[in-house]
Amino acid sequence: MTPEFQVQKAGLGGQNWITVCKGPEAQARETFLRQLRLYSVGRFRLVDANGTVLEEQKASPLFSNN
Repeated sequence: MTPEFQVQKAGLGGQNWITVCKGPEAQARETFLRQLRLYSVGRFRLVDANGTVLEEQKASPLFSNN
């Protein structure tokens, strides 16, 4: 059985995390990157099968100067 990774998102406050996707690592990483590109606000994180946060990033505004 393949370990199930999760992509989670939180609003601006970052207190309540909601699972957006569960699946194999490759699918979860792709979804994580896609969420960062599509959304302009919020925070996203990639969580492994053991519940360890592997990566966490804030979405950047679509038309930002950065």
